[in-house]
Amino acid sequence: MTSRHHRPAIFFGTLLLALPTLGACGDSDAGTTTTTTSSGAGTGGAGGSSTASGGGGAGGGAPVDPLEQAVRATNWAVIPGAPSVGGGAKQDDIFFLDPLVGWVASGPKGAVYATTDGGASWQSVLTGDGTFFRSVHFTSPMRGFAGNIGAGLSPSIDDPTLIYETSDGGTTWTPVTNVTGSAAKGICNITSVDGTVFAVGRANAPAHLLRSDDDGASWVSKDLGTWLNMAIDAHFVSATEGLVVGMGKTGMKCTVVKTTDGGDSFTQVFASEITGSLCWKIDFPTPDVGYVAILETLGGPGRFAKTTDGGATWAELPLPGEEAYPALAAGFISDKIGWMSPESATEPVYRTFDGGMTWEPDPALTGPINRFQFVDETTAYAVGAKVWKLELPGGQ
Repeated sequence: MTSRHHRPAIFFGTLLLALPTLGACGDSDAGTTTTTTSSGAGTGGAGGSSTASGGGGAGGGAPVDPLEQAVRATNWAVIPGAPSVGGGAKQDDIFFLDPLVGWVASGPKGAVYATTDGGASWQSVLTGDGTFFRSVHFTSPMRGFAGNIGAGLSPSIDDPTLIYETSDGGTTWTPVTNVTGSAAKGICNITSVDGTVFAVGRANAPAHLLRSDDDGASWVSKDLGTWLNMAIDAHFVSATEGLVVGMGKTGMKCTVVKTTDGGDSFTQVFASEITGSLCWKIDFPTPDVGYVAILETLGGPGRFAKTTDGGATWAELPLPGEEAYPALAAGFISDKIGWMSPESATEPVYRTFDGGMTWEPDPALTGPINRFQFVDETTAYAVGAKVWKLELPGGQ
């Protein structure tokens, strides 16, 4: 079964990209709809029926989906005492094995933090001088990995170790040294499926895919430079079939590539229309329906990509507003209900209840948010400048 995982101010998407003027797919009918914002989204109440401007997709007196009703009735909340950063920086990854046991990778703090009580308390379990922990992933309660963005992107980041590993639940960690193949420079995401572990990176190049078929005992690194300039995130459904997202080889555009042979070769299945963009996070709430956040740096309107056939084809669809929207995290609790979060704290976090046909500002969440994870039907976490939690009615 696939595990869903589902800046310092110098990092990712703005100053890192060597682009000019930097400051910082869906259903067949989805592409023809008009994206709207909600005039009442700031209230965050538990609505009965959604209005046309509210983006709920259940207007005209139609019954509201129980999950939508629960989401509208429950706000995300900041977890007091959880790792946090300020000054516009963000923490990059969060991974929970269950509603109680989880980890946060905090690049700005150079640390990985763990909780065993659903975020009520946290402890630092891994630190590194000159290390920027960009990703964290566990394949079992004992076996886990933490990825480092790698040396060369900042004077303060000089640790060349790609991945750290633990075999005792995070109590002790050691550098991964058994890596063969093309020399990668850093890791942005780690994921696993059916006993195979994949790692991709990095922002600002070079692009590589690392693969382990023995739960991290040995790794083989593959150069993705033929297809991608940057590799940011990945989604695999088997040991042979998966998607890698980032920036394409040419054109400075958000690009999705697909492999059916375990990473030996790829085919481009999506490229954004927008120059000065890169794909940041990918999320599949169902086997067929998936979303990609498009981080824009030049012009708007904001965009995201959606697939309804498991990633074979994609549609590029609009987010509200006419300005560029530097989307980082795409997170969906169902094929219809989900969130899109920006890199900037000045832009709204959007939510949708109709698969991205319409969007409204979330009443509680603020950016930057870099990763959502939906642990079960009632519990979700998000990480960025802070750590957030969503507990829907019916959970334990």
